[in-house]
Amino acid sequence: MLWHTHLAFGLLAGLASLKFVNYGNKYIFLIFVLLGALLPDIDKPDSKIGSSFGVISKLIKGLFGHRGIVHTFWGMLVICGLFWLFISRQYGAALFIGFFSHLIIDGFTKKGVNILHPFSRFRIAGPFETGKIGEFILFALIIALIVLMLL
Repeated sequence: MLWHTHLAFGLLAGLASLKFVNYGNKYIFLIFVLLGALLPDIDKPDSKIGSSFGVISKLIKGLFGHRGIVHTFWGMLVICGLFWLFISRQYGAALFIGFFSHLIIDGFTKKGVNILHPFSRFRIAGPFETGKIGEFILFALIIALIVLMLL
């Protein structure tokens, strides 16, 4: 999925989670959700977040490839868990919500994600192609749901 679809789906997940989590400052919480929604693509140097991390992004892609370890349950647990333990529990939870939303929506694409890599070949994949009409329809639906939640 493209970055804007990840942000929209992350925002939808973040808004839905506000009823169930102790979020502290709602706006900072949602910023961390949005960061988490982009974070797995740090393994793609030409992505929105990857281009901000330059050498680190290239190193991660070189070691693990795109949709490698960073696009797994284990990568999510390590990154969000370290943030939760050493920086902030509330915002670590927000990062987790956004990160998980990224993995879910990438699972809607034909390429999919191997969420349990390297321990399993189980792949979640769907009918959408990144950047094609199906993604734009899905994006519009997500935006409509966000608007409905905010009304």
